[in-house]
Amino acid sequence: MAAPTTGWFRCRIIFAIIGVIVGLSVFIVFATKFYNWNTALWGLLSGVGALITLIVHLLYRKGVWQTYSYRLRYYMLLGCFLQLAGVCGFVTYLSLGIVQKQVLTPYGNGFYLTCVWCFMTWKWGFSLFYYSRSYKQEFSDVYTIVAKEDSVYESDPLISD
Repeated sequence: MAAPTTGWFRCRIIFAIIGVIVGLSVFIVFATKFYNWNTALWGLLSGVGALITLIVHLLYRKGVWQTYSYRLRYYMLLGCFLQLAGVCGFVTYLSLGIVQKQVLTPYGNGFYLTCVWCFMTWKWGFSLFYYSRSYKQEFSDVYTIVAKEDSVYESDPLISD
């Protein structure tokens, strides 16, 4: 996979920063103004997912993943868990909203707005998984070539001491 262009990479970083700011804003507003703790906590979780995605992008920009690309699998796993949590939350809150015949309201336990933030959590989980996987694939070829060269020198009887 080719490295992202400078313009697209800046867009990735800007979108992740916006995701962190909006997630934290949703937490503050829905917790203090509307007292909707379900939406507030899912907004916070979405913001944390955006923050981790931002960290992955910034570490890619610094070149950390060239050396430690094997660590990206942990971020991929975290992305999978965020996706799973988002889907489970979405289905649960949608079902609760339908069963309890709720209307769209920000006050109290408005489950439909919580569905929106469960989806946003899924989106940031998918983003974290996707970008971690693409960065890992980008550097796995380099790591494989280096590993093969080292193994050739170790097994060559003419080079041994």
